[in-house]
Amino acid sequence: MEGFRAPVAQIDGEDPTRLAEVRHKVANLFQLLSTLTRLRAQRAEGGETRRQMNWLLDNIQALALLHHRVLRPGGGDFALCLTDMADQWRRRCDGRRITIELVSEPLVVQESHAAALTLIVNELVANATTHGFPGDRAGAVKVTLARIGADRAALSVIDNGVGYDPAAADGSRLGLWLVKGLAAQVRGQLTISIDGGVTSRLEFDP
Repeated sequence: MEGFRAPVAQIDGEDPTRLAEVRHKVANLFQLLSTLTRLRAQRAEGGETRRQMNWLLDNIQALALLHHRVLRPGGGDFALCLTDMADQWRRRCDGRRITIELVSEPLVVQESHAAALTLIVNELVANATTHGFPGDRAGAVKVTLARIGADRAALSVIDNGVGYDPAAADGSRLGLWLVKGLAAQVRGQLTISIDGGVTSRLEFDP
């Protein structure tokens, strides 16, 4: 777990002016990536191309939140990153009758795992809000992060939406191909259960 803590400790000891410069450069980079992706999405001719570009933009913005958090005190705590992301998820659900609930405990994760976990949880929440509540259907999405024993942790996304048939689901469209691939990077075990809504649970090595 030291991998994610060490860079933050080094940054905390940096000159404040230097730290501000780093934050500014990182913010500018992600802003440029977001702008380019948004412009490409607006000029896309097909609906599927536009959807894919918006999907890419969503993940760029999630990674931007992660890196902004890393460059702040306590940035190694992934629970704080989830707090930032929850605010973004709520804004994206503005005008819809969907509530986002976050229940998490402090958890320092490896630097090499942080980006993968960010993309995983962002994709699972996006799937829940996009596919679980068609039309004006109301509901809730709950995200939890907790330790399970000394060396494992669990990240869950639970919704009470309409669910889906796993056998008939288009894995590429739901983004499950991405989630499953990233789960392997964090030595994780992903389980998905459907009982009315969908419960996705990832057990992983912090």
